[in-house]
Amino acid sequence: MKNTIISLDSYDTVISKDIVKQIPDILQKGHQFFIEAKDFYHQEPEIKETIDIYLEQLNAYLSAQENVIKNNSSVSFIKTFLDMHRTIQSKDELKSFIYALQKAVSKKEITKSDPYAAQIEQLQHKLIKRHNEMILQKQVKIIINRKWRSELKNIISRTPIEGLSGIDCIISQEAKNIPITDVKRNKLFTSFDQQPIANTTPTFRLPGAMGKLLGDLEKFELAITIEGNQGGGKTRFTYQLADAFAEIGNNVAIFTLEIGGKSDLITRMKNEYLSPQNRNRISRADQLPDGYNTITSAVGTFDVIIIDSWNKTGLPSQDFDRLRKQYPDTIFIVIFQRTTQKTIRGGTSPLYDAGINIEVIKVDDTFRNNYAVTTKNRYGITGIKYNISTKEIIGAAETKELEEQSQIAMV
Repeated sequence: MKNTIISLDSYDTVISKDIVKQIPDILQKGHQFFIEAKDFYHQEPEIKETIDIYLEQLNAYLSAQENVIKNNSSVSFIKTFLDMHRTIQSKDELKSFIYALQKAVSKKEITKSDPYAAQIEQLQHKLIKRHNEMILQKQVKIIINRKWRSELKNIISRTPIEGLSGIDCIISQEAKNIPITDVKRNKLFTSFDQQPIANTTPTFRLPGAMGKLLGDLEKFELAITIEGNQGGGKTRFTYQLADAFAEIGNNVAIFTLEIGGKSDLITRMKNEYLSPQNRNRISRADQLPDGYNTITSAVGTFDVIIIDSWNKTGLPSQDFDRLRKQYPDTIFIVIFQRTTQKTIRGGTSPLYDAGINIEVIKVDDTFRNNYAVTTKNRYGITGIKYNISTKEIIGAAETKELEEQSQIAMV
């Protein structure tokens, strides 16, 4: 029973034998008197006065117990949250805790008037945010910063309830099917947990070191920009990308606008960077007779379209994003030339529109040490360096450490 004022008329429907067993002895005696004398309530002033006093004391006691239960509930959730510090939690374990917390709120076991409502709201928000970020992760390490941990420990230490225990959260089938959200719904927006299964976008990874460089990719509206120093190996790198995409079954078109089709360099690039078994999936063209329409005419025939370089197309930089949006199932990989100020020609908007930005660094004239590095990557870790000559990740141990650190959540 919650916040119910017990009256003479409601007494029999509200007070059960279990409640009577839990109230103090003096109230149990009052209950016994009530049962024996209630029929004379309106006839005997002394009986009326005694019953009124009893009901007042009973309501006061039950109200106080209700507040204790509420405080106990919020503090128990705080204690459970503290116990998560420096532990590895699965996505289902986080969801179980969040669901139990939201259930307690919906049942008004925790209300806005709770003395620790602000702390409950804060930890709920942080855990929901972390849960919803675990797209590719199955587990996460929970780290609570020292200042907040100290604040929560002080709450636990001053709670008047002895023998306080945490919340035992066991995820149920019901909890598994409940969307985790902490925002009010708007018809314009759809929760990611409510997204139809048929609309989910599968991820894929390129083979070998190229896969480590780019991470788990999504085909939907995937666009990659490549820029860098002259002579750094941008074209060579795109041929390696073409081979990697063809390796996993994609048909690839390369617009070699910087290098004519009759150039011996094209042959050397093919022999050095395109595997014989992948060459039937890779085609090239060195002209763009109808500009934008030439590119779009290749959509459907090819899964991946590489343009070397955009500046040779004569198209405005805004058309780069137009391609990505208009043909979301085609992957676009585009080289952009730099100005003398080391910014890309035609404006920097493609860098914002693309999901991955790659910079090619020229270390020396030998080409052996030149590398590609991700300066922006929505699908993986930025800062990973890929040696274009050896086709290997530079500093593999450091890269592994970066990947491990990305599994830790700071809350």
